[in-house]
Amino acid sequence: MANFDFKKGSRKCYESERSFEPGDEFYSVLLESDQGGAPERRDYGAENWKGPPESCIGWWKCRVPDLGQGRVYWAPKNVLIAYFKHVLDDPSTIDIAFVTALLLSQKRILKVIDNGGDETIVRLRSTDKETYEVPVPEIAPARLVEIQDELSERLFMDQPAELDSETEGELRVDSEE
Repeated sequence: MANFDFKKGSRKCYESERSFEPGDEFYSVLLESDQGGAPERRDYGAENWKGPPESCIGWWKCRVPDLGQGRVYWAPKNVLIAYFKHVLDDPSTIDIAFVTALLLSQKRILKVIDNGGDETIVRLRSTDKETYEVPVPEIAPARLVEIQDELSERLFMDQPAELDSETEGELRVDSEE
């Protein structure tokens, strides 16, 4: 499996365009595209949050940490899985699904089982024992960089997700299934 490096995206409020400062709370939402393209991530300052839009795949609450830490974290696990399922269901995003599957296997959210004797497919299992078959596409190096940038913008945050009594219930993953 290949290893990938992800850069931290800049964060500002989608509504007000105000840049977030250390200590600011904000909400991140992953939305389905209106034109059937790749999902879009939007961040909202707590003061502009009106709840998740109808077309959201998942959302979570964050707080901007001390920027000197320099570490990024994944979105919550169920948002990652929802995103993976979303791109896996769309034949036009199979390259994104494949890279996402590799990344989720790096984070031990998915485990590679085998390829079923077929070099064009990889089978993976989630920690809740759901099995996925992902086609293995050929991905040009330039496209791989684009996918990494897309995933960085959509699925990473600046601090670990915390679901405590104050934020419990603020993480939601909508699914058609």
